[in-house]
Amino acid sequence: MKPFKIVDEEIAYLEMYDDFVISSIKDGITFDLEELNWFVMILDKYYPNKKFGYISNRIYDYSLNPTTYFTSAMYEKLNAMAIVCYSEVAKKTALFEKNFSKKPFEVFQDMEEAKNWVLKYQKK
Repeated sequence: MKPFKIVDEEIAYLEMYDDFVISSIKDGITFDLEELNWFVMILDKYYPNKKFGYISNRIYDYSLNPTTYFTSAMYEKLNAMAIVCYSEVAKKTALFEKNFSKKPFEVFQDMEEAKNWVLKYQKK
């Protein structure tokens, strides 16, 4: 499976697939409402009339304001969120963030498992 579009910007590297996007937020970014608004603009462009899943590929070190989950909960097109972690610290952080999400949200250590989990929400 190949992405139909790749966006590589200062904030993040995004791979767009038919039913989900994989995001790698860049090292040192502080992810807050401004960055969330950038994401929404990009996602609206490539998923104009379709629901999709979101996979956060946590390969870099960055800060996240967990209250952005309250705002993203209002984003109707997003139907599931998976976080792929590569360290115990990242996993603990993601599990804490899960408390703020109103959407289906799971934490994984394997990208293929995350993709399969997100894809099951596309069939609903």
